[in-house]
This record gives sequence, C-alpha cells and structure tokens, in this order.
Amino acid sequence: MYFGKHNSTLLLALVATSSILCSCSSSDDDAAELSDNCYISSFTLGTLRRTIYGLTTAGMDSIYTTAFSGSYFPMIIDQRKQRIENLDSLPIRTLTDRVLVNVAFEGTLLWRKADISNLEDTTWTAYNKNDSIDLTDSLHFRVYAENTKSSRTYTVKVNIHQQQSDSTTWDSLGIVTALEPTTERKATVWNNKLTILATQADGTLLCVQHPLGTSGEWADQNTVGTANAIPSTLQQQGNRLLLSTSDGQVLESTDAITWSAASFPTLAGLRLVAASDDYVYALAAGRLYRSNGATWDEEPLDDDASLLPTDQLNSVFYTLKNGMPRLILVGRKAVADTHATIWAKSWEKGTEAEEGWMYYTPNNADKYRCPALRNLCIVPYDNGLQALGGRSEDGTHQALDVIRHSSDHGITWKTYDNNDMNVDQALQKAAQAAQYITATADDNHFLWIVAGNQVWRGRINRLGFLRN
Repeated sequence: MYFGKHNSTLLLALVATSSILCSCSSSDDDAAELSDNCYISSFTLGTLRRTIYGLTTAGMDSIYTTAFSGSYFPMIIDQRKQRIENLDSLPIRTLTDRVLVNVAFEGTLLWRKADISNLEDTTWTAYNKNDSIDLTDSLHFRVYAENTKSSRTYTVKVNIHQQQSDSTTWDSLGIVTALEPTTERKATVWNNKLTILATQADGTLLCVQHPLGTSGEWADQNTVGTANAIPSTLQQQGNRLLLSTSDGQVLESTDAITWSAASFPTLAGLRLVAASDDYVYALAAGRLYRSNGATWDEEPLDDDASLLPTDQLNSVFYTLKNGMPRLILVGRKAVADTHATIWAKSWEKGTEAEEGWMYYTPNNADKYRCPALRNLCIVPYDNGLQALGGRSEDGTHQALDVIRHSSDHGITWKTYDNNDMNVDQALQKAAQAAQYITATADDNHFLWIVAGNQVWRGRINRLGFLRN
C-alpha cells in the first residue's frame, strides 16, 4: 500500500486500526501518558538544482544551473516495506547534494546515511526542515515514538534519470550478411520479431528475422509461395500478413515464411497500398479500390485520381484519440517530385465503406512539407508519424540527414526543436552508402532502421522512461 502527501488524511484514519503502523490509545486516567505513534505521513523534496549543457547564441558551449520544484516528483511512501522513493525519476544531472526536505511525521525524526550492514548505527542527526540534506546516496529516516518504546526505520532513495530525455540512444545490430545480395525490401514487426522481406537476385523472396532486442541470433529463410511478390506492398491485417504480386495476386501468411493465395477477386494490375481492420486497399489502373475479400469497389476521392501517388508508397493505419480510425497514404507521383503526395481517410465505426479520401492540397509556401525521398518510410512513432529515407532526387536532402515528425496526421513535417530524434553519425554514414533503406517501429517505442546490410535500433530516451 502506498501513501504519498495527497493520502496523509487517509493514512491518519488508518493509524488506529492498521497493524502496519505502531500506535496505542492514551489512557483517560493518565493524561500524561505519551503516544507510541511513529510513522512518516509525507515526504516532499524542496527546490532542486540541475546542470544544463547548451550553446550560447554565438554557438559556443555553455554550462549553467537551473532550479525547479521537487514537489513535481512525488515521493511515494510504502508503509509495509518502509521505503520512500520517487517512481518518476528526476531529470538527468539533477544535483541532490544539498536539498531541503519537508517531512510530515508522528514522533521524533532522525536521519543518517543508509548502511544495510549496520541498522543499529547510533550516528543519527536530528531532522530540521531548515537544514539541507545530502540525498546523493540512500538514507535511513528513523521515527521514535514520544514514549521511546516504538520506532520505525524507513529507507529513502531519490531516483535520477541516467539518460538525457530529449535525445535518442542508438544500438547497432551489426551487419546482416544475408541482406547483402538482396534488392527491394520491407521491414515490419511480426510475432515479436523484426521481420525483413527482401528480393534476392534470382527473384525469390527472403525472410530475415531477429528478436526484438539487441541480443539473439539472426535467422534467414527462403519464403514459400511468393513468386513475383513485391516486398514494398507488405501489409498487416489482424493475424495475417498480406502481399501483392507483379501479376495482380494477393498472398497471405501468418508466419512470414509460408504464403498462399488470399481470397480476393481478380483485379488487373492491382498493387496493395494499405489495410485497415476490415478492408484492404489497392491501386489499379490509376484508381484506388477497397475490398473485404468479396469484391473490389472503387473508393470515392475528393480530388482527381491523377493526384494519387504511384511510387515510394507508404500507409499508416491508426486510431485517433476520439476513437475514429484513420488511414494515411503517402508517396510520390513522379520521380522528379520534390515533395510527397499525401491522402487521408477517417471514419466512424461501421462507415468505412462510405467515407472517401481527402487530398492534402500542397501549399508551395509551406516549408514543412514532407520531402519526396528515395526509399521513403513513414512510421507511426511518438504520438505521430516519422518520415525518413534516402536522399531526395534534387539533392536537397541527404539520406537520414534528419528524421521528420508530424503531430497533425501528416499535414506538417518538422524536425524536433530540441533535436529529440538525433541520428547517430555511423547510421547516417551507412544510410548514405546504402541503396535500400526501410524502417519500422515496435510497441516499446524503438525505431528500427535497415540501411543496406546494417540494422540499427533507436529510441527517444523519454519514451523509455517509466511514467507514473
């Protein structure tokens, strides 16, 4: 059971009945009898200091100290285990060597540095709210009852993040030799594995997999039943994967290895481009179609079908905060395009078949448009969408020079103001030398990038912090 500063009233009500706390009732016959209550009801950090590394307006390195209130990081009291700590860690480089602490308690309070091997150490200091305390290491706080017959000893620990929240930690999984002779490829997360489908020199499809972590073995295996399959058309729908082939078939699999024909009617020249829970979407003969496996029906568009993307196609299916499903389709219409073409569709439950697609009409004055990159990858990440890939055709952008983020469903694409998504220089170098790049993300907020035959895993540090 946890008691924090907001639960002190509840704790006091429980004191008389809980076997956790030490208490006794005073005698009406002896008004001078002292209480044997002894517990801490709240523990609040005062003003904290933090060292910041930055740059001056002239671009020079700068080191300065800022202050913030420790009350933003509640100290949780576990009365059973007699532990006090903050579950939401303090920011990196917070200084805790001189901190004022406000403690509410019943009895007489002393403190000393924690020494698990000697709990009976008599070197204790009387608590004074006006004296700063060194919280760098764990401490013991001991409460004695007024009658000195009872006492409780708490261990106090102040947790501090060891990573900068507004930066990204990258891990290299090294070179995957099985990918070296392959061409077009697509990465996804399937069955708790990074799964990469890639076309080999003889046209067959290779499946390369690795557990979702930096340890584990790479496994590669030729797929079955994937003649003429196009890796970039890979879609996920429920418990199956879908692919389309160059001759207009749709294939399905549950393990990414063995594939068979899916029950979709023939549609000449179809190319899968998106999937929701109930429908798959395909381009064919310059039109966009929808199917639930029974028929192919042309999708309504709010603009001319000639504006649909035909190359570097990406789609993302997700649910808005209001519960409405949404599909984003991103690509380019021609090799010479300098910016990506974007369409979107959202619907209320049960109306997907009736709702049409909206074209994001470009504004040439908008400096936050998504660039048309080679190997363009659109990945759901950080409560939005990430755009990354190779160099642009006009040479304005180099491979993985930055990773752009859209928090408004693909309308604007910006780099992080605080450089949250900084790209490792070795990864940039690999991407700029690679002919093929693909990317995906997992449920633990890791972004996976396959650049040539190298695989990297990165995560914005704050997305890995435990929030409470």
